[in-house]
Amino acid sequence: MKVLVIGSTGMLGQALMYEMKRCGIKVIGIARSGADISCDIVDDRTLSNIILSIKPQIIINSAAMVSLAKCEDKPDYAYLINARPASILAEISLKTGIYFIQISTDHYYTGDCNIKHTEEQPIRLINEYGRTKYAGESFALTCQNALVVRTNIVGFRNKIDTPTFVEWAIQNIKNNSPITLFDDYFTSSIHVTQFSSALLDIIEKRPSGVLNLASSEVFSKKAFICALAEKMGHTLTNVKIGSVVDAGDASRAESLGLDVGKAETLLGYKLPNLEEVITSIVEKYENGVKNEIR
Repeated sequence: MKVLVIGSTGMLGQALMYEMKRCGIKVIGIARSGADISCDIVDDRTLSNIILSIKPQIIINSAAMVSLAKCEDKPDYAYLINARPASILAEISLKTGIYFIQISTDHYYTGDCNIKHTEEQPIRLINEYGRTKYAGESFALTCQNALVVRTNIVGFRNKIDTPTFVEWAIQNIKNNSPITLFDDYFTSSIHVTQFSSALLDIIEKRPSGVLNLASSEVFSKKAFICALAEKMGHTLTNVKIGSVVDAGDASRAESLGLDVGKAETLLGYKLPNLEEVITSIVEKYENGVKNEIR
């Protein structure tokens, strides 16, 4: 099996590459720089030529523009990253029979707190990030051999200038820096390592359509950071409770819980709960990541 991972230097792309290599899968990464093959996915002609040359059996598109503020500021460019490539990849997959996996988002729900949303639940598009990611889903699903995976991933990217949410949280916990905890922002976040392992198991089943793949629990950002601090052996003393409504960078969906029952039925096992997600993150951190991030 030969797999092509688009966006291989991002947080998820790195985890997918690592997990596949660990499992002995032949995997090739594409990114703008620092990957096996350098390519800007906006350049659809070059991207198409690369795919037709490599002839992978599976394509996983994990590339995305995830900054809400940047998507609002440059919606045309957000479309070129989050949506249009999925159309190109879907068309190639239709012609060649490649199994196409489009990594999507959970940023579609608002106003219903910690509800678990199924794949069929109505969505709301309240910002350019959500709109462009949903357009990407729609393009991907023009191919009957495509799987759209909705998720909320957390983990490490090890790029000092652009820390991930987990990297930011760990540094603030260690330094006892001021933190505002949101108790009105709910997710089903899953560690990228756990996500990557589960996705490989899903791939064996070759499902199509839309699938939620995330934690089996819904929890607030406050609960996540408190659990992370406790697992690391720190007591939070410099915190205040705030509302995600005041985050300010863009309109933000905040009720992001996902119902993963469909995925668990396919997998034949339970997906991780909050405690297991936190344990996986801290183990990754203690086993070397802490020496790489500052």
